[in-house]
Amino acid sequence: MGKSLRMKKWKFMLCVALACMMLAALPAHAEGEIKVVIEGEEVKFEKTPVVEGGATLVPFRVLFEKLGLAVDWNQETKTIVGRGEGATLELQLDRKAAVINGETVEMAAAPRVIDGSAYVPLRLVGEATGRLVNWDGAARTITIGAAPSAPAEPAEDFDFEGFYRSFLAAGNAEDLEAIRSMLHPESPLLEDEENWVAMLESFRLYDVVMELEDFEVLEENESYALIYSIEKLTNTNDLFYVDRRMKQLIDLVKDETGAWKVYMTLVTDMEYLVSEDRLTADADIDADVEKAIFDLLVAHLEAAEAEDPEAMMNTIDPASPAASETERTMKLVFAMVDAEYDLEYANVIQVTDTEAFVYTIQTMKNVDDSRSGRSKQVQHLRKQADGSWKYYATYTLSTELVEKFFIF
Repeated sequence: MGKSLRMKKWKFMLCVALACMMLAALPAHAEGEIKVVIEGEEVKFEKTPVVEGGATLVPFRVLFEKLGLAVDWNQETKTIVGRGEGATLELQLDRKAAVINGETVEMAAAPRVIDGSAYVPLRLVGEATGRLVNWDGAARTITIGAAPSAPAEPAEDFDFEGFYRSFLAAGNAEDLEAIRSMLHPESPLLEDEENWVAMLESFRLYDVVMELEDFEVLEENESYALIYSIEKLTNTNDLFYVDRRMKQLIDLVKDETGAWKVYMTLVTDMEYLVSEDRLTADADIDADVEKAIFDLLVAHLEAAEAEDPEAMMNTIDPASPAASETERTMKLVFAMVDAEYDLEYANVIQVTDTEAFVYTIQTMKNVDDSRSGRSKQVQHLRKQADGSWKYYATYTLSTELVEKFFIF
């Protein structure tokens, strides 16, 4: 059953729930929930912001005007150019590399056309003008401060790299107290309960070593520093793990005592380091277990086809840190997306007494506007007390998006 099912195709209309598990393939519309405040004034966009790849994208014209940037448009290259506030930005549609003051910067999400309007990453544009950008998760508010009135003064001679290496060392030692002590008291990271749950679970399952491969101080003054890092994460025990290399921007801010602390981190790019051979290799899986896992995949799809939120959530582990966010996003996707899905391939990579890992390849076509995408993922499943399997986490290894032609 399991081996033949791996290559069998299941085609379902309106398989919306899988979109909840592959957020990289579709932007999640904020539906007015994300508020943007620039210099103390809330900005009203004609169309709502969207969240994609962990980045908030907004219609570019209003944002550029509020930040004092003059706009040019290169029709031939589909490039938005902004000039002003001592900065020059070049953002090309559907390209993750931006050019800021002549230097190429990788973005978490590419500028793109959504519902006929060009959207750009808000944080990147705000920080390119020298402003401090903060995210308040509880209030779902992004705050952009005032433009610097004068060139930033150099900070005192502080070993930023040594400090950050100590921060990574605390993670490698799985020392939660040390990690918390190096966060700024007002950091939103301290309030992100889902993140702490996920971290503790990772500590329980894996022995991950974080290695700093590159480090650069991009900006610094008396109380603020912006750091760029490249880190490689490798698991050293036998449990399957998607090793990865990630690029990050880290905000460091001084606390009341004048000590430097981590205020916020933002992953701008993630490269998964797992071979296709490892993902597709035959594993010695019990036939009954394999059948139960494939039955879960089918149940997940059938619940989505029926647009049945209750049945969909029954396929997801309630202990998953992403469970509540998945349920919220799923309802939005049900209302927004009319799509056809095709699960091309599934292979069980590894099964333990409590964990299972499945490699899947799936395609999606939006019936309304002909957008289509293809996604490769690793599904982390967890065995429940009743012996059933449920989704715990999803890692999107890659996505390919094809969009219909838009006129700017």
